[in-house]
Amino acid sequence: MPLLHTDPSAFDALRTELLERVASGRIEVPLLSQTASQVLSTCNDTSCDSRRLAELIQRDPAMAGHVLSVANSAAYAPREPIVSLSQAIARLGFRVICEIALAVALKGKVFSVPGREARVRTMWAHCACAGAWAKEIARARRKNVEGAFLCGLLHDVGQPAVLQASLELFAQHESVVNDEAVDAWTMEFHAQVGALMLQRWNFPEWMAAAVKHHHAPEGAGEHREHALTAQIADLLAHASTHPDPIADAALGQHPALGDLDIYADEFQALLDRREKVLELARAFQ
Repeated sequence: MPLLHTDPSAFDALRTELLERVASGRIEVPLLSQTASQVLSTCNDTSCDSRRLAELIQRDPAMAGHVLSVANSAAYAPREPIVSLSQAIARLGFRVICEIALAVALKGKVFSVPGREARVRTMWAHCACAGAWAKEIARARRKNVEGAFLCGLLHDVGQPAVLQASLELFAQHESVVNDEAVDAWTMEFHAQVGALMLQRWNFPEWMAAAVKHHHAPEGAGEHREHALTAQIADLLAHASTHPDPIADAALGQHPALGDLDIYADEFQALLDRREKVLELARAFQ
């Protein structure tokens, strides 16, 4: 029979065990599907052509269907229906289809915790919104937007993994799950675990650093700019859940904006894009 722990020291012991697992890298990292791994490799190969990408995605009918669904969404506003992957790549571009395919793969494989479906859907919705904001931030700064969407999308990728590990820890100790403790641990460890996941999946170093340090960009070293972008994208995504002029004004004073050379006019221009951002985020939900 599960034990009902109310003693804080019991939770401290479980947290310490989780901390040791995180620190030693003994957290179970979901494996990307073979198709997703090949798509990632292909997207990082500058010599690869669109035909190869289309062939890879077509091997996974579910992924292909979801990619076409997103490509035909209002966010990408095709003038005519897109009916093939080759057509999607021609219309939207190689990099955009790479991003869509990887997002689709991650949603199905990584953002999945049995019994916590509603919580994980909320996590994914936030990440999709942050991805859309990261893309807008890169565009506003006249920076290369390639990778910006995925960086924002993946900033909280460690959350479902920590959630799963926490639930398993309670089960192993035959204890009733304490949701407050689980939420606290998820927030505490998700950035470090997210970076570990990206490293094991062979994502670029700068992206892993941005994920690891998006709550404290000063620790990202040479990748600080990417971490700052992820931080602001995260905050804008939270602010977009229930838009409020007072909250927007407070966010406009965040020091990270100045570090990114985003000043009052540029920030207001970003806020003016909120509906477009939400439209893109909805395309991935």
